Amino acid sequence: MKIKILLPIFFAPFVMNAQTKKTATDNRLVTDLDKMVQKEALAYMQNPARVGISIGVIKDGKSYFYNYGTTELGKSELPTSKSLYEIASITKTFTGTLLAHALADGKIKMSDDIRKYLDGNYPNLEFEKHPITIGNLTNHSSGLPQFLPDQSETFKKPMDSVALALSDFYKNYSKKKFYEDLHQAKIDFVPGTEYKYSNTGTQIAGDILEKVYHKSYADLLSEFITKPLNMNQTILGTNSAQLLTCYNETGKVMPRNFTTVFAPAGGIVTNTEDLVKYMQYHLDESNHYVKTSHTPLVKGEGDGIGLYWRIHNYEDGSKTFYHTGGTFGFSSVLQIYPSKNMGVVILSNESDGESQGKLQDIADNLLRNSSKK
Repeated sequence: MKIKILLPIFFAPFVMNAQTKKTATDNRLVTDLDKMVQKEALAYMQNPARVGISIGVIKDGKSYFYNYGTTELGKSELPTSKSLYEIASITKTFTGTLLAHALADGKIKMSDDIRKYLDGNYPNLEFEKHPITIGNLTNHSSGLPQFLPDQSETFKKPMDSVALALSDFYKNYSKKKFYEDLHQAKIDFVPGTEYKYSNTGTQIAGDILEKVYHKSYADLLSEFITKPLNMNQTILGTNSAQLLTCYNETGKVMPRNFTTVFAPAGGIVTNTEDLVKYMQYHLDESNHYVKTSHTPLVKGEGDGIGLYWRIHNYEDGSKTFYHTGGTFGFSSVLQIYPSKNMGVVILSNESDGESQGKLQDIADNLLRNSSKK
């Protein structure tokens, strides 16, 4: 399967301030790691569009937290390790971890035709008699669209209005309507042979988990991940009063996550304190569920995808496992580097055409340049 690089949704040029932007932080600048984080974070925050970021690092079992900027434009309140952000598609790694449990429990097989778990008849969910499998869902090779229904026309609107249009549309979009619209989905290649990013496919994976366990996705998340790891502030949905205000590149307040019906694809709200615990869990590749979720179904020389985890192979043979996330007002990256027993998560309450890529650059620089001491 050939993986194509996705271009970001937004494209916006930025003009840097002539003077250096002053950025509030709680970084104490004591250790080499502190200084490394400071350099990377301040460079990122110089863009006048930026609002606030929270950084969590786990290294050799020790946790480090850094915060920059503000929780809300016009205020001087620094975010903390407990500040809640939408993590968008990083949620997919949680769904992948749950699928690893379902595999171990004998509830599913990666080769299963997804229609085995769907109510009704879906002759459209195959191409040339090749069905979509659960494995195809996990590495975005199913051929299913990014959203249901097709939102390509919505994305042609002025960018400031797209978020509001989608938010209004999905506010009353039901699971019943989702599966009605699924009958209209068209697959135009053999599943497993091409890459096509799909929130739709991840939603179906979450629904399959609910069906085989006879429990809600929220309950499964709690049972297998958040309770055992004491991730007490990690929730589904966006109704928390503690969730930070979020912005686009023009400083306009954006609506909260519009993908409520797509919870397994992007519905988690959490903070760096909890995600450091999650990274520590995923650094232990002796754990069967972790190892399974990190293992690509399709072997290849380049980068791969496990159970939603992106895998980058460096020339020295080391690997990072990562995922980025972005809504119209939040950007994030979570990346672990097992060979250095280290992970980095960065959460931002601002989103633009460059933010996810820039945050990933920061995480990669911190991981690659950090010593093994």
